[in-house]
Amino acid sequence: MDCGTIRGISVSPRNGMTEKIFAQTLIGRVLTDDIYIGPRCIATRNKDIGIGLVNRFIIFRAHPIYIRTPFTCRSTSWICQLCYGRSPTHGDLVELGEVVGIIAGQSIGEPGTQLTLRTFHTGGVFTGGTAEHVRAPSNGKINFDEDLVHPTRTRHGHPAFLCFIDLYITIESRDILHNVNIPTKSLILVQNDQYVESEQVIAEIRAGTSTFYFKERV
Repeated sequence: MDCGTIRGISVSPRNGMTEKIFAQTLIGRVLTDDIYIGPRCIATRNKDIGIGLVNRFIIFRAHPIYIRTPFTCRSTSWICQLCYGRSPTHGDLVELGEVVGIIAGQSIGEPGTQLTLRTFHTGGVFTGGTAEHVRAPSNGKINFDEDLVHPTRTRHGHPAFLCFIDLYITIESRDILHNVNIPTKSLILVQNDQYVESEQVIAEIRAGTSTFYFKERV
């Protein structure tokens, strides 16, 4: 996955940086631009940097080096593989969907905290109970009243909406209008006016609460 950014951060030993710190800063990162020594290209854009390449930069005194970072990533909801670089876990570029950073720390720290306090989170968003999914009954365009929901994020960090009262969601598909009643304190996992496919998860409700569907011709 590549966001296509052309922006990067420059790294140069000229700024009082020792060779050791210079190497540690570059290893695992990805180049923003081609690196030339005179007419000769010694490294190409989007090349991930290893110790061998760092040594060449030091020998040929190639500087400044522009590298991609999460700060310059153009993706709005995630960080692309090339802007993140190599995973310190396995030394290769991160896999799509791999948990990194704060989320990775939480996934390790939360079970330990629960074990210490003997208070176990068994799933769900609001009450500690398991959550149930509400799925779209058909393909169509989602519509709901945005004044009745509040922007939030799921426990996985994805954008969502929290509804404080029972909410009606409509799904318009050709000549049929589907109406779905979502109970209070549920998470809406889709955007208003978004096109959804049949059986796509559109909401997450607390276990034990009920929802119902009805449809009418338009």
